Amino acid sequence: MDDYFNNSGNGPEQNNQNDFYKGSYYQPPQFSQPENRVPEYTVPDYPTDDMTYQKPKKKNKALTAIIVLIVICVIAGIGGLVISAGLLGYSTKNDSNSTSQSQEADEGDDSASASVVSSDAAAKKDSDGNLTAAGVAEKSKASCVGITVYTQQSAYSYFYNYGQQSSSGEKVASGEGSGVIMSEANGKTYIMTCAHVIADGSSFTVTLDNDKEYEATMVGYDSQTDIGVLSINATGLQVAEFGDSDDIEVGEDCIAIGCPGGLTFKNSVTKGIVSALDVPVSSSIGYNNECIQVDAAINPGNSGGALFNMQGQVIGINSSKIASTEYEGMGFAVPSNTAVETANSLIKRGYVAGRAKIGIEYNSLANYSSANAILNALAEKGYKNANGTMVIQTIDSESDLNNHGVKQYDMIVAIEGETLTSTDIVSSVLSKKKPGDTVTLTIARIENNSIKIFDVKCKLIESKG
Repeated sequence: MDDYFNNSGNGPEQNNQNDFYKGSYYQPPQFSQPENRVPEYTVPDYPTDDMTYQKPKKKNKALTAIIVLIVICVIAGIGGLVISAGLLGYSTKNDSNSTSQSQEADEGDDSASASVVSSDAAAKKDSDGNLTAAGVAEKSKASCVGITVYTQQSAYSYFYNYGQQSSSGEKVASGEGSGVIMSEANGKTYIMTCAHVIADGSSFTVTLDNDKEYEATMVGYDSQTDIGVLSINATGLQVAEFGDSDDIEVGEDCIAIGCPGGLTFKNSVTKGIVSALDVPVSSSIGYNNECIQVDAAINPGNSGGALFNMQGQVIGINSSKIASTEYEGMGFAVPSNTAVETANSLIKRGYVAGRAKIGIEYNSLANYSSANAILNALAEKGYKNANGTMVIQTIDSESDLNNHGVKQYDMIVAIEGETLTSTDIVSSVLSKKKPGDTVTLTIARIENNSIKIFDVKCKLIESKG
């Protein structure tokens, strides 16, 4: 049992004390219809004066013959004109038919080409009066924003981003995400997003749907629920309408609006259905969030953007997806009820009210050289695979553990009778508790070359971030 102790005999020897809590006609010639005119013939003038009757002259046969010949020619000429006119009319008709046929042929050629046909605008409501995807986008896009995150580079450091090199101390755009306008108060507008979008930023820019930009200030963020809040000095913007996530049903349609790939694709709209509810998704600190699963496309940059129902109400904040070639269409959103409660508390208090904690700082047993020996000893006492055992480093002055004789280097090996195979178990139990509730902790202490096991009832205190 010598391996249980460090050199001072006060607890297991520590190898590493890293804190646990350490993105586009032939116009045929117009043939004029020939004029079917008959040549004009001049009628000789006849004397109109009164004439004295005279004895008739003897007929001149030669003159008579000439007159007859002239009459015949005239008659023949008129007949020829009639025939000619008829033929000309026929020819004109044929020319007209030919022109028509030419036009039809050309029109036939045109019909082989594509043409643009105007249509009515996309329907904003269906036959039942509910919003369509186009209707949700029209109603809601103005309340959706893009977020650019900047980091301040330390001296002697270089940062490459979008092909540009930053000199030391320069503010550099380090990421982009999405957000939604949640409220307005006291001359400020508040933007809801994801904690992991803004947690590492030193300054922020919010870009509206109309491309107007505002410098933003961090209000706060909560890694447990993955919800964060920014504020901008602006009023009169369109605030989103939030729905009750408890009313969501599996299979109902939903719309995601955000910036997949960044501001280049700002406020892109994707559609899907709610695939499942209350799906456990691990947060950055091990706590399992109960999320909405959707098959709407969620891509990097969508984080922090809104998930809408078909009434144009926010029912979730898009947070993550399963990124693997073996998976497709598995995105997750923080339910709106959780997001609103968290964000409101961050705005009002700077932390999430009503969250319980034990009141300690700790290291994982795995960080100690004597870990294997201690784990074997714990297994002999019935606590198998206690790899999440927490070695207490400090105890808050407000912690109830002070009232039960618990001290530094004591180890928490179980909570509520469940062995700590992972520290996530403690986070999961505490997430269901409130300040003032009591939990049973199983403590292991090394004394006199042996391990002593005992239980304590610990009253939980409020965590303030």
